[in-house]
Amino acid sequence: MSNQHHDRKAGMNKTLWNLLQRGRGILQLQPMGCHSQTNGFCAGCEPGQYYQCQTCGYLQPWCKGALDTYEDICDDCWAIAEQMHQAADIPIEGAAE
Repeated sequence: MSNQHHDRKAGMNKTLWNLLQRGRGILQLQPMGCHSQTNGFCAGCEPGQYYQCQTCGYLQPWCKGALDTYEDICDDCWAIAEQMHQAADIPIEGAAE
């Protein structure tokens, strides 16, 4: 599990995180966790550009989507799934090799 994902879960429960994320969208503020806040990977998500990860349930900014094939899974959950599949030596269906 990535440190950022672990820190977020340890510091704020999902209900509070999602409430704040929705509130930021209403106030026309950039979503929490956008990559542009920590590095130049993202040009900056627009207010309200978030989705709910189907694995962890957190509202994530668009730039933290994993792959186009699995756009409803956040980067953190994708990394965990990828590690589990590698440990079990099972290829991930639909993933680019």
